[in-house]
Amino acid sequence: MPKIEHPKSTIPSQLHGLHLFHYDAAPCAQRVRFALGEKGLGRGREEKFDSVTPSAIEGDDGKWVSRRISLPKKDHMTQTYAEIHPDMVVPALVHDGALFLESLDIISYLDDAFGGPPLVPRDATLREATMARVEQAKVLHRSIRYVTFYWGLGRLAMLNPKERNQLTDLANQGNDQEQLVSFYNQYSTGNIPEATFNDHLNKLFTAFSELDVQLNDGRQFLMSDELSIADPFWSMKILRLLECGYPVEQHHPNLYAWYQRIYQRPSFQNEVMGKNRLTNRAFKMKAGIEQFFGKGLRNAVEMIAA
Repeated sequence: MPKIEHPKSTIPSQLHGLHLFHYDAAPCAQRVRFALGEKGLGRGREEKFDSVTPSAIEGDDGKWVSRRISLPKKDHMTQTYAEIHPDMVVPALVHDGALFLESLDIISYLDDAFGGPPLVPRDATLREATMARVEQAKVLHRSIRYVTFYWGLGRLAMLNPKERNQLTDLANQGNDQEQLVSFYNQYSTGNIPEATFNDHLNKLFTAFSELDVQLNDGRQFLMSDELSIADPFWSMKILRLLECGYPVEQHHPNLYAWYQRIYQRPSFQNEVMGKNRLTNRAFKMKAGIEQFFGKGLRNAVEMIAA
């Protein structure tokens, strides 16, 4: 799988073993942690994301070293992290000095480098169908951003002018494939029409409805009776939207039942939920309050479903 050749940062080349730059509540990082758990690699010790002390650069046998990028504290918008990940998003994985950035590349690499049942199907036909579902999930990642910012994070995710200028300066050093500058400039100034948020919600509702029909045949996981790389890509979307109040069980019962099977797996409980439980409860509480007052994501979904 493609690793990043000659990164600007000198930190990755100094690291031994597995080191994950991540944030506990970020869906893209959650899917990688899920894959790590499925490969029998649990969370190890915590290190500051930019620490290169003699002890910090060492691996943690049979585990991954956690290098937490605090999104609320804007760690991802620092020069240090931008030199590791030019798009200023999480996750980033380092394995014995080799840097991998995109979650699909990371999970595919883990699938090749470590044992256990394959996450990428070996059967050619099933693999093609699985990767098509993954690509669909990747396209809809932008919709997750719009929906969860608007109905979940709200004003907490807005950047002030100084932060937006800082983001622009850092993005100009990379390629801004995530289009963060444009999104944050519009979101933080209230210049995204409500219709845009509803359009992204509609795209997710349509995709979930399609998956719900697919799961009606009784399969255990998204693509077959075997877990695949498609499962973490889609289950983290459900996790995030449930936090925001999306009534998944009501409108997509088969999808909800599938999600519950994923949710009960040790890799999900330990590596995805782990230190994310408090944030998960806080978002659900916020969603419950909004629903009580007749607002929030649940009501928006009901209008689409009507």
